[in-house]
Amino acid sequence: MMKKGLLLVIVIFAAFVSFGCEDAAEKKENIKVALAITGSKTDGGWNQTAYEGLVQMEEKLNAKVTYSENVNASNYERVLRDYAKAGNDVVIGHGYEFSDAAMAVGVEYPDTYFIVTSTTVTNEKNVGSLNNNYLQAGFLQGAFAALMTKTNVVAGVGGMEIPPIVNDIKGFIAGAKYINPNIKVLTASTGSFDDANKAKEQAIAFINQGADIVMVDADHAGRGVYVAAEEKGVWAIGSIAAEYEAYSKSLIACATADMATALFQTIEQINNGTYTAEFKLMGVKQGIVDFTFSPVLDSQIPSDVKDKIAELKEMLASNEIDMTKLVLEQ
Repeated sequence: MMKKGLLLVIVIFAAFVSFGCEDAAEKKENIKVALAITGSKTDGGWNQTAYEGLVQMEEKLNAKVTYSENVNASNYERVLRDYAKAGNDVVIGHGYEFSDAAMAVGVEYPDTYFIVTSTTVTNEKNVGSLNNNYLQAGFLQGAFAALMTKTNVVAGVGGMEIPPIVNDIKGFIAGAKYINPNIKVLTASTGSFDDANKAKEQAIAFINQGADIVMVDADHAGRGVYVAAEEKGVWAIGSIAAEYEAYSKSLIACATADMATALFQTIEQINNGTYTAEFKLMGVKQGIVDFTFSPVLDSQIPSDVKDKIAELKEMLASNEIDMTKLVLEQ
């Protein structure tokens, strides 16, 4: 009887341990992630790439995900706080705009990770940030523009004048002048990520001043530049995500930023317990920043231009081209 009793205890204990392990594994697999974005998840650019990262988390990590679109400035803190209060393990504020809100709410919820993109904020505890290297992206855009122009005039249109956009424009100027110190570079920020007509008008103004290739980094509003370029018969260079099919007549190239992968990798690290709250700059070397050519307009790009861009990417990855130093020299 004692042996049978002992055996029963062992079986029950083993089942309990097994159940506990399964429960722990399930908890790890079902990390809860919330995303706040300032625009639409289908904007074809900045916000969409974050949403695509969220989808990857759901599919590959079995994460429980939720999101809020079109979050405005007055609700940044409230949305992040509500998500933390709801028990999410990670709350993502996609964009520089969420920096202050994440730092404030992070103090209130020390057991929740807050990740902010396009900024450098961190409390080295539970608030971290990651940023694609806008200087490198802009550099490749500017170099390509200088290699392709026939008028020796190129232009860059930014959206809101926040650090990421400012750095992209700085990189654009540096890249163009790296190729041709005497090139004329026209730049402006429209102050909006939503007003496509304003971006279009600014692009047309630059085209009328001789620009035959126009770069844009203005999220949804950037589509206005693609339309202007098509109407005026010049080329456009995009940012973040390439909408080549939709704008096949004008969008010839794009400096892409794979924020979907950057966010997925960060959440994967949190999920497996290897994440450290800090600021991470991710560029060409990390495979996050790249420069692509339109498959439709590929034949319009000379092979020597493609070769030069490939060379410049290698130089950026090896830090042979130090963007911080290069921008300061401009």
